[in-house]
This record gives sequence, C-alpha cells and structure tokens, in this order.
Amino acid sequence: MNSTSIIKLFPLLIVLSIPVFGIENSAEEKELPIGFTPEEWERRHEIRSFGRETDPPPHPVRNVAEYEKMQGVLIRYSFGLPTSVIVDFSQHVIVYCLVSNSQQGSAFNSLNNAGADMDNVEFILGNTNSYWTRDYGPWWVVTDSDSDSDRELAVMDFTYNRPRPYDNQAPQKMSDHLNTPLYSMILVHAGGNYMTDSYGISSSTSLVYDENADPGLQDDPLTSEEVDAVFWDYLNIDTYHVVDDPNNEYIQHIDCWGKYLSPSKVLIREVPSSHAQYDEIEEVVDYFENQDDKWGNPYEIYRVYTPNNQPYTNSLILNEKVYVPTMNSSWDDDALAAYQDAMPDYEILGYYYSSWMSTDALHCRAKGIPDLNMIEILLNSIETSPSGYTVNVSIDALSGADLTANELLLHWKTPSMTSFNTELLSPSGNEGEYSVTIPQQSNTSEIQYYVSGSDAGGNENRMPLAGYYTFEATEMLMGDVDQNGMVDITDIILTVNFMLGTGNLTEVQQQIADMNHDGTIDIFDVVHIVFIMLGN
Repeated sequence: MNSTSIIKLFPLLIVLSIPVFGIENSAEEKELPIGFTPEEWERRHEIRSFGRETDPPPHPVRNVAEYEKMQGVLIRYSFGLPTSVIVDFSQHVIVYCLVSNSQQGSAFNSLNNAGADMDNVEFILGNTNSYWTRDYGPWWVVTDSDSDSDRELAVMDFTYNRPRPYDNQAPQKMSDHLNTPLYSMILVHAGGNYMTDSYGISSSTSLVYDENADPGLQDDPLTSEEVDAVFWDYLNIDTYHVVDDPNNEYIQHIDCWGKYLSPSKVLIREVPSSHAQYDEIEEVVDYFENQDDKWGNPYEIYRVYTPNNQPYTNSLILNEKVYVPTMNSSWDDDALAAYQDAMPDYEILGYYYSSWMSTDALHCRAKGIPDLNMIEILLNSIETSPSGYTVNVSIDALSGADLTANELLLHWKTPSMTSFNTELLSPSGNEGEYSVTIPQQSNTSEIQYYVSGSDAGGNENRMPLAGYYTFEATEMLMGDVDQNGMVDITDIILTVNFMLGTGNLTEVQQQIADMNHDGTIDIFDVVHIVFIMLGN
C-alpha cells in the first residue's frame, strides 16, 4: 500500500477505532475494530515477529472446508455475537470459548442465563485482543500421523495480519486444548480472506500477496510465486484463485462478497447497476464463471442481492445449518431464499444483530472446528459409460475405527423420482477407494446423489451434510463411437480400423463399439452398427 492510499484510509481507520458494542454486551470491555487502529498501523512492522514456522505436514495433506462436518465452533468472550445464536450453536455442537481467567465467571453466567447447553460449552483460558476468531483462529488439515499409518486432523497456523499477539496465539491454544498436532507456516494472512473447497482449490483477494510482499511487515518479503509455493507445501493447494477485491473496501476480505457453498458452488454478492462497485463485482463473477471445479466442470454461480451492502455473504455454514446475518431489511427474506435455492435441504437461519456491518458480521466472529473423528468422504470422479455412471469415492475413518462395510452407501435419484435409490459401495483400486455404478438413465439431464458411511466406533457422516450433489446424466448411444450424438459411417470406419489394428479407441469408445457386450470388437459389432446407421 502506497503513502497516498494510507492517507486516504486514515479517516476510515479513525472511525474504525471507535469501540464496537453488541446490544447484549454493552457492559463489556471496549473492543478493537476488525481493521487497524491508527496505533496498530504504526506497529504493523511487529506482525511478523509474532509468527512461527514448522516443517510442512507430511503429504498427502488436505485442507478442510467450512462445509465439512464440524464438532464445534470457536468464539471469544466478550462476544461479538448475539447470545441467541450461541445458544443455538450449543444445542448442536461444542462451543469453544476463548476467555481470560478473570472473565470466565462472567462468560459462564452470560451463556447459562441465556439458556445455552452448558454441557456443550468448553472454556479455553487465556487473554485475547479481539473477537475476530474467523481471522485469527486455526485452519485445519488432514494429514498422515507421525505415530502410525492413520490419517488425522491437525491445526494449521499462520501469522495473523494484525499486531495482536494474544489473538495470534489462538491456533496454539486450540491445538493444546484438543491435543492435536500443529503446523505453522510463515505467511501473514487472515481467515476472512480465505476459502477452500477441500480438494486443493482455494481463493483469496490479492491482499494476501500485498501483505506478504510489504516490506513494512517483514524484512524478507515474499513474491506471489513464493506465497503459492507455501500454500502447496503446507495445504496441498494446487489452484489458488487470487483476485482483486471488488468491494474496494479497507478490509479486502473475500467473505465480504463471496463464499464456497460446496466444491462446485460459489455464492457472490449482487448489487444494482447503479452501485459504485457494480462493474468490479460483475468482473469477479465473470472470472469464477470461467473457472472449473475439481472435476473440470464450470462453477455453479449463485447470487445474493445486497443493494445497501448488506453482509449476507458473511454467513456461517455449520453442519446442516447456515447462519445468515440479517439487517431487519426488506431484502432479508430474499437473501435467505437465495441460500435455500443454492443449498436444498439445509436449514437456513437468519440472525439480526445491531453491530453487523457490511465488512464484518457473523462469519467474521465465529469459526468452525472439524470433527476430529470425522469419516472423510471425498468424491474422486464420475465416469460415464454405456452401462451407466460409475461414482468413485475415497472413504477414511479418522477415528482409526474400522469402516462398516455394509453402511458405505451411495444414494441417488433423478429429479422426477420421489425418493432416493440406495446402492452399496464396493472396494475398488487402492485401499480406501470405493465405487458403484448408477444405471443409464433416459429422459433426464441430471442425477442427484449423496454418499454416507459409518465406522465401528459409531461415527457417521454424509456428503454433502444436507441435500445432494448433482451431475449431468449424459446418455451414451451404442454404436456412436466418436460420441457426436449420431451413428454414421465415421463410427463404422473407427470400429473397423480398431478391429484391424490400424486405429485406437479409448476404453469408453471400446465399450460403445462392443454392441453385443461380449468383450471383443469384431465383425458382428460392425454389422450391428451398420444396421443402426440404416435405421434397422
């Protein structure tokens, strides 16, 4: 950031240094803003000194996404959230609350009096500087265990991009509390400026490059290529989408305008054409529309209307629920409906709070903690053949317990079906890999599906956690060897050449050419293709 930009931002920084109070916390201590105070801006050179660095975790490593199964949520006292939403958290997951020794009693009374399930509240003692647990809280990876062959969850630490040493200790405190391994990467970052799909793809604004290249933050600036290399080494991120912040706001966090809803769905805010940032926001929409998900398909882009800069994208996905910050606005219902359309069967919950801001709301102030005994379910690929659609998945019980073989299931249906069909997954290929084939379906363009599993320790999981994923149900025409949608002389030539050893066919093409399904391509198959071409 140049000196001109700093001068322009200074009035805003002054405003942001005004204490932020929640209506339920008016008697609590004054809070730091999510942005820099003027005093912190002068101390930003200290940020790097709070960082730590370890060796990367052993590969293969996988970065955990927000929409995976969570056992808890991390908050801080004094709260930046309405106690009503924390009470709701406590009915479903563990609430991990960072709190100083002197305030533990006040925190307990506040939650207990509000009706929280105190059996599901765990206090992590120690000082903090602020309640932005999203920004400074731990990231999580699945990696190989140092002690045995099992895979396990571990904390991934980074350097919080504020000179707030107590906040920067939160990943270590979380690791100590849960007795998990911890890895630290020497990067300046913030969780609100990071989202990942769980399959090696992540996104941030260009703030991540700017901060790590800023000589005001460190003596050894990093190039963008070096930042990308760190993400590969520590998180196994092979595709990192880094875009300019379309909001043109001081905070430059991606959760102020966008969100991964699943590995294939991206939510991006929408504004009227008269809005000052309309063009910039539509440019980032165009960018993601032209990117592919892990399986090579274009992202499904969903929009939520934010005409007055409402923080609707700053939501928290927590298992089967989505908590959306609302503003007592006439657009609130439309925002909730947009989420419901994008995430069928999820429970969409709106929560109003007087201190929500366009650049700071619910997502900024809460952080999911993954289920340490998660049954890891990953979709590898979907292969279309004349016999159907083969779904390939990897399943692993992070608890170390044996998977329950007869409960590893694929559930599928077409939109016209009233209920899901259930198929047993069978081992395939390497250990932990499973597959099943859905029969070819006609008169449909879509298959809806989800995968479920359990282990001997009683742990259960499904992906997605609610609703279903979809894929295009392309029907293969037997005899259409070149797969152009018709059977013609080209298909005959390709088949004959393959039969004579003068041409090659892919495995799928061989299946299409094998008209009598005897495992051999010969003259009988050629005759069948000729009959189809002639309409006989």
